[in-house]
Amino acid sequence: MSAQPDTLTIVTLSIDGRAVQAPAGSYVLQAARSAGIEIPTLCDHPDLEPVAACRLCMVEITHPDWNGWSGLMTACLYPVQAGLQVSTNSPRVERARRQVLSLLLARCPSSLEIQRLARRHGATSEGLQLTDGDRCIMCGLCARVCEAYATAAITTYSRGSTKAVGPFAGQPPAQCVGCGACALICPTANIAARRDARTYSIWQRSFDTAVCAVAESDCLGCGSCEEACPFSVARVIVRVGGLRVAAIPAEHCRGCGACVGACPSGAIDQQDHSWRALLETQGGGR
Repeated sequence: MSAQPDTLTIVTLSIDGRAVQAPAGSYVLQAARSAGIEIPTLCDHPDLEPVAACRLCMVEITHPDWNGWSGLMTACLYPVQAGLQVSTNSPRVERARRQVLSLLLARCPSSLEIQRLARRHGATSEGLQLTDGDRCIMCGLCARVCEAYATAAITTYSRGSTKAVGPFAGQPPAQCVGCGACALICPTANIAARRDARTYSIWQRSFDTAVCAVAESDCLGCGSCEEACPFSVARVIVRVGGLRVAAIPAEHCRGCGACVGACPSGAIDQQDHSWRALLETQGGGR
């Protein structure tokens, strides 16, 4: 969740020589993206408050009223203002990005995402001591999404060279509900998660998978499940003879249940977590 812009007040700034309009209260990164100008980031997500942890979104800013002064700022946290002049690729900016990526490359030499960004910006780890650890870049996205939308089961702990992100004291987190948001949002694929036909395993814990299935005889082929599925798993297919039915491959279903709630005919249910059985125990019906 980024800054809440004032959509009634629009300011005009310059980004890489282009006039860009943005709502007052928004940040430079938001303005650049709305104009189709790319600024690399590793710790930013539109549904979370920015924290500028990765420092990769550095831009050079100045203003006609600043008497020639310019400086490097993180685009994700710097608010737009009228007349602001932003450079996303000046030599000073590129030098700063190379320095950040060189440090990240030394910390996480096996990360394919860091390798890709390093190649793009000409960064190397030459002269730096490589670490042979995990691929965590300490961006904090996993802990932030868990705190904002789940159960705050993971956090940052310790400090200095021993600082880490994960369950407190390295123990399997009792509060974890196995939603997998932390693994999905991690920019370097550092969080190990495994899914099979019946279980989802993460943070040394295993959870039953509530796989969704379609009763084709009840399916209307309306596509409500397809629209509701946040992971693009549910699909409406056409059988021989032109019959339209929904299909949910069990090996890809994440068991969120969005399709169950969206289905107008009750054709979708979750194995081992049946809404029909739940209603029967409550004496209700659909």
